[in-house]
Amino acid sequence: MRKIVMMAPLALAACSGGHSDAVSGSGPDMPQLVLQPILYPDMTQNKLYGPACNFVPSNGGMGAVFLARPDQGVIKIDDHVVAIPLASDAASLPQGAHTHYAGPLYAATLVAAPNARQKMMGAITVFTGHLTITDAKGQKVYDAMGDTQCRPT
Repeated sequence: MRKIVMMAPLALAACSGGHSDAVSGSGPDMPQLVLQPILYPDMTQNKLYGPACNFVPSNGGMGAVFLARPDQGVIKIDDHVVAIPLASDAASLPQGAHTHYAGPLYAATLVAAPNARQKMMGAITVFTGHLTITDAKGQKVYDAMGDTQCRPT
């Protein structure tokens, strides 16, 4: 059984141009972290069950590239699932998730977009989110708006 990789190599790729989902202030020269969708096999192999908020970037298809969980944030880089520990200064999101995670390689912040309204769809909370990821030097390597769904299980 695979274990979550706590320290994966930095997977940076230079941006060839601006992205329509990028938040203003992230120019074409910003190094871009290439996040892969976290798929069902990743979730089962790494036991990523339970409550979480899933972030899907606006132009990123249907797969979540970030999971905000009660105890960790999760991303996938170079086919490795990477856990980012919960930061002590994190505020609460729905379903036990949090806004801030920080580890030795990456820090991630997921917040509701300005003026975003939360909608309830049964037990799932949905809102437009803003995900920012910085590297160990504090440099922004990912910055996107997208759909966030917080689910209880």
